[in-house]
Amino acid sequence: MSLAAAVETDERGIHVRFQDGRVLTYPLTERLQRATPEQRAAGYVEDIGTALRWEEIDEDLGVNTVFGVTEAELYDFAGWTTPEE
Repeated sequence: MSLAAAVETDERGIHVRFQDGRVLTYPLTERLQRATPEQRAAGYVEDIGTALRWEEIDEDLGVNTVFGVTEAELYDFAGWTTPEE
């Protein structure tokens, strides 16, 4: 597992580049499917690499979702406590 460093999208998916150099692709969410190419391109990494955000379309995606793990597992990997704790 790793933390996100960058995010890009195209008409087929969300491409997340991680700090360890890997790139994983995740399917577009419904909001991103409906978004314009410019809106999709405006995605960014936040929360020190644990979340992805598209401000104009009010879309958030946890990096844990891309990895297929729980938020607690991602926070444990990062050495943090989960937000609920």
